[in-house]
Amino acid sequence: ARLRSRINRLKGEFYDTEKGRVNYNAMRDAPVFREYVEAAAMLRSFDPGQLQTREERLAFWINLYNVLIIHGVIEMEVRESVKEVPRFFRRIGYQIGETAFTPDDIEHGILRGNRRPPHGLFHPFSSSDPRLALIIDPPDPRIHFTLVCAGSSCPLINFYSAERINEEIDLAATVFINGPEVEVQPDEGKVLLSPIFKWYSLDFGGREGVLATLARYLSPGAAKDFLLERGQQVKVIWKVYDWRLNG
Repeated sequence: ARLRSRINRLKGEFYDTEKGRVNYNAMRDAPVFREYVEAAAMLRSFDPGQLQTREERLAFWINLYNVLIIHGVIEMEVRESVKEVPRFFRRIGYQIGETAFTPDDIEHGILRGNRRPPHGLFHPFSSSDPRLALIIDPPDPRIHFTLVCAGSSCPLINFYSAERINEEIDLAATVFINGPEVEVQPDEGKVLLSPIFKWYSLDFGGREGVLATLARYLSPGAAKDFLLERGQQVKVIWKVYDWRLNG
């Protein structure tokens, strides 16, 4: 509860949830951030297995992933992009109970049901890894609209609650798909998409699943009608991912 309240305070003071920006510079020296760091250290005595419901687990791991990325950006003194730090998503992490968790462990191991990362050869957790007991299976592909990797092309930063997690993730999907990372051009017969849909195509059910997801969440109008009527004939063009810091 203490950790959750600290994360929520960080959101209130340093997240611009409308523009998706994080004020890293102001957070760096803020007392509430130091209080958060102290609370995060207490994860060593926390057993994530005590999270009983799927909703509790989703909210806990999504929020932890996002704040771990922010913590890493500050501690690693990232200035322009997380690409400055080799293996950033495998280099930082928290000790939770007896085990370490990196952002890759949380995303691909826990939240994606122990699926291989894009371009990866191996599953995050081996068959003997005790963290297998924590995976969320079946995974929810909408998590890709909630996880914020500190890049400008990431989804908008937010804080998620177990009590309203499905509604909040649905809203995150709606905001992302109706935002600048998705451009539907009916007259041209094409859609320009964030490479998130390319990297995680299988999570959505392949090309057909990606297009169905777009059609589901697009606001009513010509773009939605076009995908519903002619979606499977559409030409998909992948946008360039902007890794510049979302600060």
